[in-house]
Amino acid sequence: FRRGARDGSFLHGLLERIEFGQGADAPATHELLARSLAREGYEAEWLPALTLMIDDVLGCALDGARLRLRDLAPAQRVVEMGFEFPLAQLDCARLNALLAAHDPRARAAPPLAFATTRGMLTGFIDLVFEHEGRFYVADYKSNHLGNELAHYAPARLGASIAEHRYDLQYALYTVALARLLRARLGDTYDYDTHVGGVYYLYLRGMRAAAGPAHGVFHARPPRALVEALDALFAGETRDVA
Repeated sequence: FRRGARDGSFLHGLLERIEFGQGADAPATHELLARSLAREGYEAEWLPALTLMIDDVLGCALDGARLRLRDLAPAQRVVEMGFEFPLAQLDCARLNALLAAHDPRARAAPPLAFATTRGMLTGFIDLVFEHEGRFYVADYKSNHLGNELAHYAPARLGASIAEHRYDLQYALYTVALARLLRARLGDTYDYDTHVGGVYYLYLRGMRAAAGPAHGVFHARPPRALVEALDALFAGETRDVA
């Protein structure tokens, strides 16, 4: 498929509107894809490629076993979940130290650089879902890493994560998810029990038959990092370790 910011937004929009359980070959899905192509000015010849991509994304066993997007009922997922919480005075050096102490991808990435700031942190998560009692974040990535399937192998995905500092992004998403679960579940909430981690889905490299071998990046930020970031954003101080 074409690559660029507009094309990535188009793919994201499709995955927001598709009913996962119907599958890529369902008449309703086919109609949605065809109508979306026409509305956005794409040639109809892209329909087979998009159908195949959607089929691979929905049918891929993300965990190598039973976790497939197509099997998630509407009640198990929230699309484009928004979040917002206040930021106390945030020091960049402190944030860099926390991330590097707990995530090897952060240590391999260029350090963040911004002035000390405060305000509101807002964002939207592509997909939040529940599977077998645990809750996950999924983020769709349309990044073009190459024309071969090997370009979407785990090592390549890890390099992409570090290059774009997606490690910070998924850490923020996990803090937002943890705050939501703590509010909803109350005293029964436990990070180790309820949080399953994040999936970054590189759409161009996913293959249903390959499972997580290509195009699927999974991480579960350590509990210590999530709790330390939560405290940092609230203005509290904790040791890095």
